[in-house]
Amino acid sequence: MFKRAVIARNLHKWFGLLVGLQLLIWLGSGLYMVAVDIDFIHGDPLVRNMQQAVTLPDAPAPGVNNLRAKYPDATRIGLIPVMGKTHYSVITPTQRYLLDPISGRVISPLDEQTARQIAKYHFNGDVSADDLGGDDPIIRATLIESNPPMEIQTRRLPLWRIDFDDRFSTSFYIDPYTGALATRRHQYWRIFDFMWMLHIMDYEERADAHNPLLVTAQVTGLIFTLTGIWLLLYSFNQRRKNRAGAR
Repeated sequence: MFKRAVIARNLHKWFGLLVGLQLLIWLGSGLYMVAVDIDFIHGDPLVRNMQQAVTLPDAPAPGVNNLRAKYPDATRIGLIPVMGKTHYSVITPTQRYLLDPISGRVISPLDEQTARQIAKYHFNGDVSADDLGGDDPIIRATLIESNPPMEIQTRRLPLWRIDFDDRFSTSFYIDPYTGALATRRHQYWRIFDFMWMLHIMDYEERADAHNPLLVTAQVTGLIFTLTGIWLLLYSFNQRRKNRAGAR
């Protein structure tokens, strides 16, 4: 019994050293993820005008009535809103088109100026949706066509990245083929993403919660716990024996 207790004690000590730091990381990262409001992490307070009405244009272009003939391989033809104005959207197996509802002209891919206007239209800052002029809160606009940052690695490219000069270091990603706000990111979300990486121990993709490193850490933590329980039971048993011997 004594030898087994010594073995358990040594295992408990060494596995404790291995898993102790990771336990602190799990606790710290988990605390951040539950303490910060998830709606704020998603960037909900930083956006506006996400619900836009879709209405049929009063005077559609003559060519609009023949969109099916013009795009025979289209998988979807519909209406989408861009800055409160309804546009026609055509999707084919190889391409996407955004059409002006009046002229019927293809306006995609959107240029930098239009992407900036769309970003400001959705930005919940000091810029009015009715007046896109004035002080420009945008400090940078970048068209990402390849090698996307990790924070949007699963998003379809290309995307315009619009960086705002606000206290949250907000970035909006605008789809140049639909005019949609594809996603948004800010500093606290990036911290959350880093904490999530530490929490699931996926230091490459930050998405695999079943990676071998995490499984190994969990098994190590389980052994640490079981050896601790063994030592606790052994301690209670020894205490009872000592008391019985004292009598």
